[in-house]
Amino acid sequence: DPTDPTQNPLNPKGLKPCCACPETKSARDECFLHAGTEADEKCKELVQSHLACMRGLGFQV
Repeated sequence: DPTDPTQNPLNPKGLKPCCACPETKSARDECFLHAGTEADEKCKELVQSHLACMRGLGFQV
């Protein structure tokens, strides 16, 4: 369980996926809201940054 700090030292605060990486999540979401049909290409780096942050906390995404 990646939210259990005793099982996952990468996530010592026990954050759930919905609350993890708020900075990268917000930037990704804003990009998708404003990029329209080109969102997949325009937001690619932001998506990758968010995935890297989530993986850094031990989430398998």
